[in-house]
Amino acid sequence: MLKDYQKKIIDLLEQLETRMADLYRLFAVKYPRRKDLWDLLVAEETRHAEYIRNLRTLVDEGKVIFDEKMTKTYTVQTFIDNVKNIYAEVEAGKVPLAKALIVSNDFEQSIIERKFYDYFILKDPALRAILNEIKTDTFQHSSKINKALQEEKNRT
Repeated sequence: MLKDYQKKIIDLLEQLETRMADLYRLFAVKYPRRKDLWDLLVAEETRHAEYIRNLRTLVDEGKVIFDEKMTKTYTVQTFIDNVKNIYAEVEAGKVPLAKALIVSNDFEQSIIERKFYDYFILKDPALRAILNEIKTDTFQHSSKINKALQEEKNRT
């Protein structure tokens, strides 16, 4: 049975994916030259949030184990707050495209480095495939964002 703080961490992970999708959706409006990239990221982050909801159900049913290791709720909340802060800055027109790409890459790298999705312990190969998809997507996000950033640097 999950402890309250573990439930909160899973809920926050879902919120993180949703907030990232919201941020990328805003980027698609503010930086239309990279709309294809942002739209792809929105779709994938939205799918990741759905996966987290499904994993939460499986954890509740005892089919998946959740081990948050040393992560605290405030760690994930701080990450979400950073996404919200950038969102507000973008809305206010304070973030150029290059910075949006850099920040996006930083966020994606942080997710990779924190290994948020290693906290779910799965024995079912089909479920492991879902987690591997999230991890692969996150690595690819970073790669695609870096490519776009290099292209932007070459434009200027």
